[in-house]
Amino acid sequence: MAEKNEPGAMNNRVVKDVLGRQVVQTIARAKRPHDSPKQRVAKVVPPEKCFFCPGNEHLTPPEISRLGQDGKWSVRVFPNKFPAFSRECEHAYGRHEVIVETPDHAKTLSELPAEALRDYLSVLRARMQDSAADSRLKYTCIFKNEGKDAGASLEHSHTQLVGMDFVPKHVQKIGKKAAAIAAMPAKQAKSVFYKNESFAALCPKGSRFLHEVWIVPLAPMHSLSAMDDSQLLGLAQAIKSSLSALDAATGYAPYNILCHSAPHGEKDFTFHMQILPRLANWAGFEFATEIVMSSAVPRDSAKMLSGSLGGMK
Repeated sequence: MAEKNEPGAMNNRVVKDVLGRQVVQTIARAKRPHDSPKQRVAKVVPPEKCFFCPGNEHLTPPEISRLGQDGKWSVRVFPNKFPAFSRECEHAYGRHEVIVETPDHAKTLSELPAEALRDYLSVLRARMQDSAADSRLKYTCIFKNEGKDAGASLEHSHTQLVGMDFVPKHVQKIGKKAAAIAAMPAKQAKSVFYKNESFAALCPKGSRFLHEVWIVPLAPMHSLSAMDDSQLLGLAQAIKSSLSALDAATGYAPYNILCHSAPHGEKDFTFHMQILPRLANWAGFEFATEIVMSSAVPRDSAKMLSGSLGGMK
């Protein structure tokens, strides 16, 4: 970190995100080599050897559900072969599922049409509803790891769903900030780079990741499982626009998507999605203090992403 007499040091500041987590914004850190946009990583596994590609369905656990027609699938769901939670586990009861969003080995979410993303979200909605029907389960977590640096163990684009018999403390903390999260599009309007009738996409104050994006509803919504088809399409459009802008601006950087819905049976919660580009790694300072050093300037990120969207029109 720069000393006070070094260039850029006077612009450093400590800020908090909506959950109260501390971030040190150090603008000069944007010049570090590993903060630069990365080139798109080529997929090296051929489709015929991919566990998730059409024709290899026998390589996964038995299918739970699918969308498709004429014997071909567009979205496919099956149990995770290496589950963290399962019905057979006494001390980690739950479920752990894999949702393959597209049969196309080469494509990522940003390259799917909004209608395909809506269909994918409708499958997630159905799986969440099924999870909530198990009275022992209290919370369902949906997340996506895109790219090896974001934790993906397989190249083919996919999402994971985990149902568990408790509500994580972090989720409880998010629930207590429902009003603050709902107010973000209005209070952080200058960081909004995309908006439709149902959702706004913005780069939040106190971003812990470079070009971090949150997708927040413009009207009360507590869970993906409670959305109607129109709202799902609005969410699909917001996801596509956000990821398309990020991919264009960062050269298809790896990222995590976190889908935050209310614990089962609760409504005092603000649904939202977080997209966390993995352009830089956390190191000793972050783990020692739980304070993140970041070169992110949310308004600058929003301006850049807005420009990326404009260039695609």
